[in-house]
Amino acid sequence: MARSKAFDDAAVVTAARDVFWANGYVASSLAQLQSATGLSKSSLYETYGSKRALFDRALRDYIDTVMSPFLAPLERPDAGPDDIVAFFRAFADYFRAGSTWGCLVLNTSAELRHLDDAATATVLEFQARLRAAFQHAARANEQAERHADVLTAWHLGLIATSRMDSARAIELAETIAGEAGLRLGR
Repeated sequence: MARSKAFDDAAVVTAARDVFWANGYVASSLAQLQSATGLSKSSLYETYGSKRALFDRALRDYIDTVMSPFLAPLERPDAGPDDIVAFFRAFADYFRAGSTWGCLVLNTSAELRHLDDAATATVLEFQARLRAAFQHAARANEQAERHADVLTAWHLGLIATSRMDSARAIELAETIAGEAGLRLGR
């Protein structure tokens, strides 16, 4: 008779996500993952198969639970320039609240892009989603595609800055929000 799991899968994935987010994939040790999740080495491997498989789940969880709420207003059918401005202001608030780990997707891109095709595919998929959301919200503007490229680059730069200097990232997020509003005729 198989034993049932005595842990909350979502809680384990979230705990692992936070370890990977804070430290990166390579620097996240099995001991750190065990400590954060409360699972033994055998339970981690039995349930998730490998550190890499757990990372895949953690990265997907990050996109679904951390980034999707930021993107949702941009992806609504009636999204517009005001939602783009609100997106960047929401990031200023997010940084004010103490987020200093940057973006797990961007961190993954920097760390694994030459080592791992699956991670690269996930990063590129997310960046395409981000760009599409910006383009959708800027659709009333005749230069929506160009604006989407610029807004995506601004966002990625903003996130990279947040990992190094959260106070500067707050200022940049507010500046980008204002600049986006001007460019999009808000």
